[in-house]
Amino acid sequence: MTATLTITSDIAASGTLLSVRDLAVHFRVKRGHWPWQQATLRAVDGVSFDVRRGETLGLVGESGCGKSTLARAVIGLTPVAGGSVTWRGEETVHGARRRLGALRREAQMIFQDPLASLDPRMSIAQIVAEPLVTHAPQLGRQEIARRVLTMLERVGLNAHHAARRAHEFSGGQCQRVGIARALIGEPGLVICDEPVSALDVSIQAQIVNLLRDLQRELALSLLFVAHDLAVVKTISHRVMVMYLGRVMELGERDALYHAARHPYTQALLDAVPLPDPALARAREVPLLSGDIPSPLNPPSGCAFRTRCSRALAVCATQTPALHAHGSPHSIAACWHPRTGGDPPAA
Repeated sequence: MTATLTITSDIAASGTLLSVRDLAVHFRVKRGHWPWQQATLRAVDGVSFDVRRGETLGLVGESGCGKSTLARAVIGLTPVAGGSVTWRGEETVHGARRRLGALRREAQMIFQDPLASLDPRMSIAQIVAEPLVTHAPQLGRQEIARRVLTMLERVGLNAHHAARRAHEFSGGQCQRVGIARALIGEPGLVICDEPVSALDVSIQAQIVNLLRDLQRELALSLLFVAHDLAVVKTISHRVMVMYLGRVMELGERDALYHAARHPYTQALLDAVPLPDPALARAREVPLLSGDIPSPLNPPSGCAFRTRCSRALAVCATQTPALHAHGSPHSIAACWHPRTGGDPPAA
């Protein structure tokens, strides 16, 4: 992954909180009928990236590409089959348990389903206070209660909500509780696993704006997982595109959205609906051919080659590595990357 290290060579100046190298997550599954056959599902297959201090790295891709699995593996909620996760310069996967504990104290997660992520037996105050009770036992009850009320007000709730249960709240309010729980311990990194996908559009905008405001106030780093490219463009500084457990493209937001190198990235951008009906009718959206391959039997070489109109013989025999391809702001894993004059992917 030399290209990844090259494109992020300026990280030393801004600082790197999280560094992931060649991370792999595999699951053993049963296939067929009795007697069952064992097969390996490569949910994440050699992913490398960095998260800098104070930045938002957007992670996008189709459903089933391994986004949420990658997010959970980074924080230690899913066991990994290989690779390394380095937090503030210390290895957490193969290192001492105290290093993984430090990661879990300083890196928190906002889950996709806001209601399901909250314990129905606990009050909102107890839910938000739980990270402090676990990781800061030296704090007294009064100090914990004060911090909980302060955080609830910061995310748009108030003291009247503290004694209620999760089922008494709307989806947007439950997600605010989840955000408060993630931020109460003052983490350096927050992993957002599709935090707005289950919410109405108007509530999505409120949650995204809230996350942006809190990031500026608290100097947070965010790993923002989503499949909505419009939301990712709004909140992210850099964007990483995944397909079948692999990274297809990684780069600065503007460079990726205006001059995508990988055909799969361009296909995702072409699929974004336009708000103007006249422009939408005039635009011809090229459709990808074929279906998404099974992760139990991914294509050889480039994972996207079976649906790519630019695929040649080399795409089936050799797996492309991430390279800059002439652009210092974006790297792509493609043998035949798009250029500014190329037509859209077919």
